[in-house]
Amino acid sequence: MKFCAMSLFLSIISLTAVKAQTDLEEDTLQFDTITPDQLVQDPLDLEIGEMIFDETITKVGRDFYDQFFNEFNNPTQIRDFSITIKERPMPGIGTQITVSIDDIEIMQQFIQPNQEMIEMLSTYAVQLAQSYLINYQEIQAQLQSEDQAGTGIY
Repeated sequence: MKFCAMSLFLSIISLTAVKAQTDLEEDTLQFDTITPDQLVQDPLDLEIGEMIFDETITKVGRDFYDQFFNEFNNPTQIRDFSITIKERPMPGIGTQITVSIDDIEIMQQFIQPNQEMIEMLSTYAVQLAQSYLINYQEIQAQLQSEDQAGTGIY
């Protein structure tokens, strides 16, 4: 019974927008009804894009991830991609960092626990990711050009 009441409450909340107005004389609470058409304007707006996933284990990997996350900015109009930073500790060698965009590996490198090397490798990985996205956007633009579109008639 609790589940049905909670789902009913959530569905009512999702179809109404709450506006609270405070004046000096009185406090009022107004509900504006939203139609389902207004609720879903653009299906692309509902997607979550530009995600950077942290799959690191050690402090070296976490430092790399933090540095990468702080330096990275998207230079393109592409909004639906995910970057994954994975780490495989290698005792005696250091750790192996792998950076991939949408399951396409763009960098795999061994790194020692040296802060200067972590920062340099992170900067390099950011540059690789940005150039990959720029190249991807250019290829998508070329594939959608008028020359490539065609009419389907031979």
